[in-house]
Amino acid sequence: MIRRKKAIRHKRRRTMVGLVLMTLMAMGVVCVGVTANSYAIATSTGSIFDAKPESGNVKTSSVIKLRDSDENLDDAMLEPINEYFESYFQAMANLETVDITGLFADPSSENAWINQSAMDYLIQLRQNQTNDLQMTDYQCGLTVTSVDAESDEVEVVLLEDHTVNFAFIPDVDSSSAGIAHTFYLTETANGYVITEHYKEEDSFLMLEEAIADSYDDPEEVADELLSDALAVIEELSWEKDDFNSGDWESWAAETDNDYDAEAAVDYAMTWTDPIEVVRNDDYGIYDIYGGNCNNYISQCLFAGGIPMDSEGDNATQWKWYGEEVDLDESDTGRSPAWTGVAEFYSYASENDGYGLAAIVDDNIFSGSIGDVLQYGHNGDWLHSVIITDVIEDSDGNMADYLINSNTTDRINYPASAYGYSELRLIKVLGWNDGE
Repeated sequence: MIRRKKAIRHKRRRTMVGLVLMTLMAMGVVCVGVTANSYAIATSTGSIFDAKPESGNVKTSSVIKLRDSDENLDDAMLEPINEYFESYFQAMANLETVDITGLFADPSSENAWINQSAMDYLIQLRQNQTNDLQMTDYQCGLTVTSVDAESDEVEVVLLEDHTVNFAFIPDVDSSSAGIAHTFYLTETANGYVITEHYKEEDSFLMLEEAIADSYDDPEEVADELLSDALAVIEELSWEKDDFNSGDWESWAAETDNDYDAEAAVDYAMTWTDPIEVVRNDDYGIYDIYGGNCNNYISQCLFAGGIPMDSEGDNATQWKWYGEEVDLDESDTGRSPAWTGVAEFYSYASENDGYGLAAIVDDNIFSGSIGDVLQYGHNGDWLHSVIITDVIEDSDGNMADYLINSNTTDRINYPASAYGYSELRLIKVLGWNDGE
């Protein structure tokens, strides 16, 4: 009965997550979600492919580290958690699946299956990208934020950070921070084991919510999710080929004022950290309301000289003067386009007077530093990131973007390594004075 009640509890949790996301999308704040880092724009001088390592060659320095925190975690409780992360990172480093269901008290449980399937989904996505997304090195840090041992199960909440080196760009440190995990542990005669594990990151949440929203068999849902994603990856590879072959027509437009892309990227680097979550609270913090990603992107563009825009209606205002949504044509409140992913795209595509001038229907691989990428799933656009560099191969062909983001906080991360497969580009041209 205890296990059945727990399963019902988490089923309700998944349902509530879906309802909350729908509400937040209406409010214009959804963004699901992201060591030694130079904190500077990565450059593409020379070929980053020249030092490409052998497949599956993970350095022995790869490590999982428990960071200092105010919470104490017993070594016996840490052991299954550490084993989970070691197994996961070895699988992701080599892009070869391993069985992690055996780390769970009930390997046949739905939660164990979701953990396995989410990992396998991301592995297969990365295997099918045109870049080699194996890892040559990784450093993972775990910061325990709470331990509740007052019930039959121990609840451990922690934040993951990691810095990895992908095989196709081995000299670039790609960092992520603020990935929340919740582990439920139970004690057995052989020590603690995992009963359930939840992760607040793109592919895990996407799979969990797809299963919760469907009446179909979970395996069929997962298979369809992967099939759709692989089809999108194939289409994107064709679009990249078109760009590199010159078989495309670029849109051009003049603006009254330039965009300082380097200033925007400098700001993007300032307000991310490879270990801790950092936020500029002058513009509010929206992580608990669905994500801070587009709030962060708007701040970057503002730092790059794009002015706030209080003119027009819901689709053509872009401003932040306070927390409350306020569509009066005045310097008060905020517009949904400042914090919302889909709303910002609408503003970028529809604004034709004062403020931002952008192109939204160009080749996805024609972007530059300071431009914005948006990720989605099944037509829902969920996450905005800023381009920090354009990576070229040894022949001078466009290979990938490096991006920064909030929720999940990421620094110089390959755009192709994400769990969301759908992608669109917003090219920031500058801004106009209006009439």
